[in-house]
Amino acid sequence: MSLEKINNIIKYQNTDNVLEDVCSIIESARDYAYKSVNIALVERNWLIGYRIAEEELKGNDRADYGLEIIKKLSKKNYLKN
Repeated sequence: MSLEKINNIIKYQNTDNVLEDVCSIIESARDYAYKSVNIALVERNWLIGYRIAEEELKGNDRADYGLEIIKKLSKKNYLKN
């Protein structure tokens, strides 16, 4: 596979120091993985909040439930550590 076919998400450089180049590839891949996980977690949390609001607000501007929804979810064992 040629380098041109790779997406270049991970930084690649070819210098005279193979050890530094490999370390750079590893660090770049790690940073990309961290960012990807963060994006997924933010989206997950937003969707959970959206779903809770959708269920509890039922078209109203404000909800009167307070922390009640969290208690309900934890009793049903949906929220696990």
